[in-house]
Amino acid sequence: MADHSCPQASTSMPGATDYIQRANPAFEAVLATRTVSNAAAFFLAYLRPGMRVLDVGCGPGSITLGLAEVVAPGDVVGIDLQPAQVEQARALAATLGVPNVGFEVADLYTLPFPDGAFDAAFAHTVVIGLREPRRALAELRRVLRPGGIVGVRDPDWGTWLRVPTIPLIEQGFAVAVQGVQHHGGDPFRGRQHRRLLLEAGFVRTEATASVSSAGSLEATRRHAVFMKAQLQGAARTALAEGWMDQATVEAVEAAIDAWAERPDAFATWTWCEAVGWVQT
Repeated sequence: MADHSCPQASTSMPGATDYIQRANPAFEAVLATRTVSNAAAFFLAYLRPGMRVLDVGCGPGSITLGLAEVVAPGDVVGIDLQPAQVEQARALAATLGVPNVGFEVADLYTLPFPDGAFDAAFAHTVVIGLREPRRALAELRRVLRPGGIVGVRDPDWGTWLRVPTIPLIEQGFAVAVQGVQHHGGDPFRGRQHRRLLLEAGFVRTEATASVSSAGSLEATRRHAVFMKAQLQGAARTALAEGWMDQATVEAVEAAIDAWAERPDAFATWTWCEAVGWVQT
């Protein structure tokens, strides 16, 4: 599968102070390009009209609105820690006239919903950034009805390959990895989905994977936009911690732009996807 989408660090659920891409407009613009078809294809077979769905770390709401279309006349609630993202999602829903969707500012660790409030829950690029993933997944399980289902999807950064190899770009990637870990996340957590879901109390889990790539001029340019947006968030931490100076940040950005224009540029990465069921 080559959908050319980009491996986000996470959406804004790990905690307001932990989220590495907090208030990063360039990164938020990338999140707004996500759709239900390129982000949740593995989960759609489990959804039915009339279901009530929770979208965790909804960001600007582009996936949430797609989920709402799939389960209509059921409804979808999108939650995010960043009020600005919630307002953007509400505005998008109003503009498109989607009636069966709502958005709330909420913390995944303490969801403001009663037990068994949802039939399904979805979390895209969220688990990768969580400081306490088992605790968060257990809270998701709490708000699912008996027999309910959760779907999670994260890139595994151990599979993120870029050629030709450019030392400055690899330096920037290493800083991005260090930044996610510094904020409590794990860029290699995607491979652990099944275990984490079982440890959180889900009774059965299944996992799949899909591969994305960038191997045309249009795709490598788009991937460069993502890499630079991600670097902007990581650079704030890197500069504060002394891992990188501003001149190096700018040099990495220039190297990314140059890489994107090369006729032999190629990038690929694997998305880890899993579903888990609540005991009936």
